[in-house]
Amino acid sequence: MKKRILAALLGLSAMGSPAMAVDLLVNGNFEASTDPTATPPGWTNIGHSDGVIPYSIGPLPAYDGNYFYDLGGYGNASGPVGDGISQTVATIIGKTYTLTFGLSSEDVAGTSELQVLIGGQSTLFSLTSGGTWFLKGFKTQTIEYVATSALTTISFLETANSSGGNNDPLIDGVKFETAAVPETATWAMMLVGFGALGASMRVRRRVNLHLA
Repeated sequence: MKKRILAALLGLSAMGSPAMAVDLLVNGNFEASTDPTATPPGWTNIGHSDGVIPYSIGPLPAYDGNYFYDLGGYGNASGPVGDGISQTVATIIGKTYTLTFGLSSEDVAGTSELQVLIGGQSTLFSLTSGGTWFLKGFKTQTIEYVATSALTTISFLETANSSGGNNDPLIDGVKFETAAVPETATWAMMLVGFGALGASMRVRRRVNLHLA
């Protein structure tokens, strides 16, 4: 009896395990941003009002869909330091979240720096040009974050550029995810199962005592 209950509980546990993460961001792949001169839906531009670029403009290998985001703005060849993009999402204090995104650069000349802010947590990425002009592919970056507030702002900022905008950071496929929670009904069934297991063990103990 106990083995059957345990097997059932294990089956319920597997059914209730989170198989998919929940992405909290809107338009993280910039596919809703067909106008390169407009602020992408779901986001707030910092220091400029554009930045979305189609992969069709050049040889840059596509990372996610048809569009990516240029931290220096679309065609802004000077003064990109301070430019960026941000989005605020609801979070649960103490819960762990994972930010993932593809990172590249225009790869024309010089060096640049990308600062990623999640709440008050800062991560810096240095980007050095190989001089290949949009041939450098994206690399996936991952940052873990434990929420300290009910609202968390994720920001990408260009904080340094030695060439006046020729090696701006590029991002795509941005996701801010948390593990999915098993359905309430599944947890209720598991609790009922644990109760049945406890009752079965108590009955068995009483029978054993009686026979002894």
